[in-house]
Amino acid sequence: MKKRFITIEDTTLREGEQTPGVAFNEKQKRTIVEKLADANVKFIEVGIPIMGSLEYQTIKNLASDPNVPTLIGWNRGRKEDLDKTLEAGLKALHIGLPSSDIHIKEKFNKSYDWVIETAIELVEYAKKQGAEFISVSAEDMGRANSEFLKRYARALAKVGASRMRLSDTVGCLMPSQVENIVKMLKKEVPEDFDFQVHMHNDFNLALANVLAGVDAGASQVHVTINGLGDRAGLASFHQVIPALESLKGYQTDINMKKIPEISRLVSEYSKLPVAGNEPIVGEHVFTHESGIHVDGMLKVKESFEAFDPEMLGRKHEFVLGKHSGSAAIQYILAQEGLDISRDIAKDIIPAIREVSTILGTHVSPSLAVSLAKNVMKSKSLVV
Repeated sequence: MKKRFITIEDTTLREGEQTPGVAFNEKQKRTIVEKLADANVKFIEVGIPIMGSLEYQTIKNLASDPNVPTLIGWNRGRKEDLDKTLEAGLKALHIGLPSSDIHIKEKFNKSYDWVIETAIELVEYAKKQGAEFISVSAEDMGRANSEFLKRYARALAKVGASRMRLSDTVGCLMPSQVENIVKMLKKEVPEDFDFQVHMHNDFNLALANVLAGVDAGASQVHVTINGLGDRAGLASFHQVIPALESLKGYQTDINMKKIPEISRLVSEYSKLPVAGNEPIVGEHVFTHESGIHVDGMLKVKESFEAFDPEMLGRKHEFVLGKHSGSAAIQYILAQEGLDISRDIAKDIIPAIREVSTILGTHVSPSLAVSLAKNVMKSKSLVV
């Protein structure tokens, strides 16, 4: 059975750059685009052309390169924004329009009809101006009126928009709610009309909400490198893709071995470090110290890892520390050329744990060898 294909669109250069304090220069943006292309990402939301100045020139320069993926410009619901995007040389664009009463009625003092009429007018205008791909938002759809969302989706499909972006703008949805919304809207439009899920992470539910949306029928996902974005950020590139492929069996065509490198690059450019225990890309997520875990993995590799780190071009490793057991000590010392019995390893455990506690971290292999030799010497064992 053919796997269902899910389109990945990265918005690190638009949504990600909205992270407070993050500002990428042209060289950095170009490098990020190149690395994403190398990972086989086909769609990149590259920025906001109407911002003008360096942002506009950077986007224009990137758009002139025939070797980059499809670049998408973000726009407010205004013709002058669309003009600027097309002027920059982009043929793909996104139009941000609201869908919740909080935004439509309270923020903009407008009506449901205004949203739909504006969307239709702008999609038709963009087509006439030569746009080849036109995406339109349902911003804050998590707090939107269901009947309005249905009308809105039908209108976008009818006017010929390329897709509808379903944005959980404040990250307030539960997976069951996302599932219900996507299923509801899928019934209102032709089967080939696409929905993209744009899930914020305010309650740490972005990944779960993405998976729920895709399971319900959404065929496209919006992500950022390292989960950058407003407030708690967006669903992260490094979490979404392995989850879609490994947990759900979907196909993305992304080269996952490139994920760690891209994560490190964007961490450097954004000056925002990645936590050691961050899923998939954290420094320690494939490092094992616990005696029970190491003993299990030496017997059955899959016993304490859900997937092979080689999928990401990474390897698991064992370290010695406060919680290590005899199996780990034997294994690591053997790697250093010192073969010992299980009984001797048990005698070394107290020294490893004491030194680890004093250091406040794990014990290096070379230090472990020294500790082992001292313990063996004290017991009059041949070193």
